[in-house]
Amino acid sequence: MQGRRFYPIGGVAPSPERSPFRDDIPNLTSLQHQFAGWEQAQEYYVEANLTDGLPIVPPSEDRVLAMLEFAGLPPDQVIGVEAIRQKHITAEKVAVNAVMASCRPEYFPVVVSAVAACCERSFNLHASSTSTNGVTVLLLVSGGYAQEIGMNSSTGVMGPSNRANATIGRAVNLVKTNFYGSVPQEMDNSTFGHPGKYSFCFAENLDAGNWPSLTVDKGFDGSSSTVTVVAAYSPLQVSVYGGKDPGSFLAGTAHAMIGLGPSTSEVLVVLSPEVMQYVNEAGWSRRQVQEFLWEKAQLPAREWIAWRRVEHPENFTDPDQLVGCVADPDRITVVAAGGAAGVYIDVIGSWGNSRPVTRKIEVRS
Repeated sequence: MQGRRFYPIGGVAPSPERSPFRDDIPNLTSLQHQFAGWEQAQEYYVEANLTDGLPIVPPSEDRVLAMLEFAGLPPDQVIGVEAIRQKHITAEKVAVNAVMASCRPEYFPVVVSAVAACCERSFNLHASSTSTNGVTVLLLVSGGYAQEIGMNSSTGVMGPSNRANATIGRAVNLVKTNFYGSVPQEMDNSTFGHPGKYSFCFAENLDAGNWPSLTVDKGFDGSSSTVTVVAAYSPLQVSVYGGKDPGSFLAGTAHAMIGLGPSTSEVLVVLSPEVMQYVNEAGWSRRQVQEFLWEKAQLPAREWIAWRRVEHPENFTDPDQLVGCVADPDRITVVAAGGAAGVYIDVIGSWGNSRPVTRKIEVRS
């Protein structure tokens, strides 16, 4: 590794010569650094606050170009523009961070689509990156491409050990930290944060039930794959009791949703395959689950007020007015994921000023 050059994040390359790897795309413009060895490179990135505290893969030119080539993207193509700080996030900057996260090139289209989704105004990247609330960017991948690149949708779906899940989520969070500037204890003022700030990424389990995929539910073609980004709090795991009737056991899930409070933007509800089997056997659709949870996760305004769960109680003129955890059933996303054994449901709340965004994953044929 002696004498090899790497690309941190920004700046202008000190040499105008064309890349030795490709002669049909523009030069990379990120500032180049030269390190004596692996350890020196690691120390540089840590001291410069260009990592999440874990070791990174030094982003050499060949690795960065491999990402761009797989996706068919020129380095200067703008993937998204964040409206508040007017940050133009280019393919090169995303590729640098994907390499640092240890992504394989075939993961890169997912990372690109996720970053583009984060830049949409409704996601509100700036607010969720600076607030004390501590949310992270959750990535939910739906469709055949997740299986093609080896993503985990089964046992331990939100845990460690799967490279695709771990590095795709990490890459997006590194972009947020390194390029956007959401550095912990600086722009990122999370009171607590949670481990998902390293990586929070998983795939929908398409084999667990007979519902259409989330991709189809979001209005995309069934042959497509999508990634949905959510400004997510940490998950709350709910044990399922009350038999196999969804009308009984989903009441516990609604109770968990009430714990999120009445100002929740959206809720992601993840059903384990065993629970999904109960739902299938009962013939419940995704819409039925959404409507049931929405109805059961309502309380009279006076109860929310009594439990000190509302910031402005004076806004409620009718104490008996029913107030939900979320505004309507459409703000509850329900998917299946996880291992075959275990009757559990995960409830994941989203921060009040952010809306999830779903984008198609564009894969070059």
